[in-house]
Amino acid sequence: MTEFFVGILPPDESACEVEQWRRKFRAPRTPAHLTLLAPFGWDQGQEQLLDALGEVCAGHRKFAIDCRGLGSFGKGVIFIDVVPAPELLALQAGLARCLEQLGVELEKRPYHPHITLATRLSPREFALYNKELIGYNPQYSFACGDITLFELIINGKMQRWQVSAAVPLKE
Repeated sequence: MTEFFVGILPPDESACEVEQWRRKFRAPRTPAHLTLLAPFGWDQGQEQLLDALGEVCAGHRKFAIDCRGLGSFGKGVIFIDVVPAPELLALQAGLARCLEQLGVELEKRPYHPHITLATRLSPREFALYNKELIGYNPQYSFACGDITLFELIINGKMQRWQVSAAVPLKE
């Protein structure tokens, strides 16, 4: 079974700034992204998955994503907070519903849109990184015109997520 997740890639100008923080905080090497669907297993072929995602995306128009400030999940994750706009929530819910109808077991936690800066932190790292982030208040917007399918690539002991395909939203 292949592992995938679905996300949105910010444009290069935003991604570059985010990636500088992610590298400083030793975040996983996955490109900076806004997760729509957490990792899930799929064994029916990537084309079928892309077709299903494409059907959902065909019902959603391009929309703006607004990033406003920082947040955290407990003391283990620091992130850029993303405004939960109705268009974003509708797209995420539609994708989740589609995959559940195809028999995919999805994560049950409530959806909280964000872009991770640091993860799997110890309390000491959390405090240190928060001090380093003093004065950093991300405030930017970008257009979302597609979603990205990420695939887990396993090469011996090395595992990494890589961009597999982009699926456009309705024009």
